[in-house]
Amino acid sequence: MLLTSSAIAWAGGPPNRQGKPVIIEEPAGRPTEGDRTGPTPTAPAGTLQPTQRTEDTIPRFPLPSARISPVNGRVTLKLINSSNVVIEYQISGGTRPRLVGQQSESTLEQLTIPINLTYQREDGGLLFVRPVVTSPGVLEIRFEATGNINLDTRSLSINEQGTVFLN
Repeated sequence: MLLTSSAIAWAGGPPNRQGKPVIIEEPAGRPTEGDRTGPTPTAPAGTLQPTQRTEDTIPRFPLPSARISPVNGRVTLKLINSSNVVIEYQISGGTRPRLVGQQSESTLEQLTIPINLTYQREDGGLLFVRPVVTSPGVLEIRFEATGNINLDTRSLSINEQGTVFLN
């Protein structure tokens, strides 16, 4: 297929240039392509702005919430329900679904790591979970009701090194 310049213009091609060409000059002090061996330029004092957290600087993976020292590769989980709703929980591949009642607690002893604990409110509401190491090999997990979706999690994982993650 043979296209002429008029066919390109009819097809929405680039517009014809009018006026003077734009010349972009490099800022003074900035190395050019042929001068890459010189020193790196620095900004004058007082011109640097503190960086703000943006979507690009926020970590894309969850940060650890706690670190527990397992005793002989095992940990004990003490689940404390500080809310006024029943919470259903389960150790993936370890326990059947269980309940921890309102304002009560449950203890799961001598669990082999790695562990994945899943949990949810029976009413489907949001949960704020706070894991705290209380002694070697013991992790206290406090459940509280929240209205903040940014605090809500559905699982807690402990890896082989004892690092605790909320997801």
